[in-house]
Amino acid sequence: MTNSPERRPRFVVVGLGGYGLVHIDAVRWLEGKGLGSLVGVVALEVDRMARPEMAESLVKQGVALYESVEGFYASGDAAEVLTVPVGIHMHVPMSVAAMRRGLHVYCEKPVAGTVQEVDELIAAQRETARTVAIGFQHIWSRSIQELKARIVDGRLGPVRKASLLCGWPRSRQYYTRNEWTGKLRVGQHWILDSPANNAHAHYLMNALYLCGGSRESAAMPGRLRAELYRANPIEGPDTVQMKCETGGGASIHVCLTHANAAPLGPLLHLECAAGTADWEGDNGKTVVRYGRGGSEEFDNCTHEKWRYDGFADFVAAIHEGREPLCTPALARAQTLAVNGMHESCPSILEIPREEVDLVEDWEMFPPNTRGMFHRVRGLDESLRTALARDLFLSELGIPWARSASASWFELRDYRRYPSGH
Repeated sequence: MTNSPERRPRFVVVGLGGYGLVHIDAVRWLEGKGLGSLVGVVALEVDRMARPEMAESLVKQGVALYESVEGFYASGDAAEVLTVPVGIHMHVPMSVAAMRRGLHVYCEKPVAGTVQEVDELIAAQRETARTVAIGFQHIWSRSIQELKARIVDGRLGPVRKASLLCGWPRSRQYYTRNEWTGKLRVGQHWILDSPANNAHAHYLMNALYLCGGSRESAAMPGRLRAELYRANPIEGPDTVQMKCETGGGASIHVCLTHANAAPLGPLLHLECAAGTADWEGDNGKTVVRYGRGGSEEFDNCTHEKWRYDGFADFVAAIHEGREPLCTPALARAQTLAVNGMHESCPSILEIPREEVDLVEDWEMFPPNTRGMFHRVRGLDESLRTALARDLFLSELGIPWARSASASWFELRDYRRYPSGH
C-alpha cells in the first residue's frame, strides 16, 4: 500500500450492508467529481447473498470484494483510504489498525463509546501522520457553516445558551437490527448507545460545535447533569435530557428521545451575544435575528448529496497536508458529553408500563415498513415544556420522572469512562 496518495485516492469501504451502502454511494459521488475511486469493498458472505446483483455489479466494474478487513490487508492490493462505517465499538480498533498500515481513514460517527478510546485514536493519528475524518457530516453543511461564520466573526457573537429538541420514534425492529443497538456494552466494549450517541449524535455535535470559539473547534463540556429514561426493553436509555456548561461560558440544554409519538425536530435554538438563531432540521430553514435589528434566513439543504461534502473535504485535506474539518479531537466533545451524562446519571429510570402505549405504526427508518413502538404518553409535550421552562422532567411534577436521580458531574480533566466515582 502506498503512502503517497494519487490525485484520486483509492478507497476501500468496509461493508456491503447497513451504512456501508452510504459510504459506497459517497465514494461513487467522489468518482463523478474526479476526486476518488472505489477499488474495494469488505463484503461479508451474508451481505453478498442479500445483495447478489450489487456484488456482481461491483466485480464487473473492477471493484475487489474481500471477506474481511484482514483479507484486504493480506491481498496486498493498493489503496490509500479505508472507510469505517461499522459498529461503535469497532471504530477505534479498525481505524488504528488501518493507519498503522499506512491508510488514511474516514470513520463514522460517533468516534467511540469512551473518551479513552478517542484519545487512543488521536495518539495513533499523531504517531502515523495519517489523515482521519469523523463522519459528523452536518458539520460541513452550508447551514451550520453559515451559522458558525456569524458566531465567530461577531455578527451573532458567542453562543450564551443553546437548546436542542429531537424526537424520532424507533420501534422494536430498530433495536434488534444488530448486536449493539440499545446496548450499554458488548462484551468488554462500551457502546453507550442512546439517541445522544447514535441517531441524534449529529445534532448534539452541532450544538457543541457552534458553541466553540473558532471554526476549527467545538466547546468541551465543563460540567454536566443528565436524566436518562427508557420505555423500550433495552439496556440503554431511549430518552435523554442533559444540561451542560462549557468552558467558554455557554449553557446547552438537550432533550432527545426515540419513545415519543411523532417525528419532532431536530430544532436547535441559539441565544448569542448579538442575536438569536433557529435551525429547523436538515431540509428546513435557519432564521437569524440580530439584536441591533434585522434578520435573514437561508435553506439548510443546498444540494441532494450535501451529506457527502465531508468526503470531499477529507480528500482535499489529504492532498493539502492539513486536518479535515471534523477531526477526532473536535468530535471528542460529543463523546465527552455522552460519558458525562452516564457519569451524572448512572442509573437509567425505567418508565412504568402503565405510562407506555405499545402501538403498531409506520417506521421513519427504514421507510415503508411497519413496526411496534413503545410510546410514552404525553412525552412530546413534556419535552417541549421542559425546554421552554428550562427544567428537568423530574422538576415538572411528572409522576414517572420524580424518582430520577442525577447530579452535576465535573468533566474538566476527565480522561476515562467510567471514572469509578
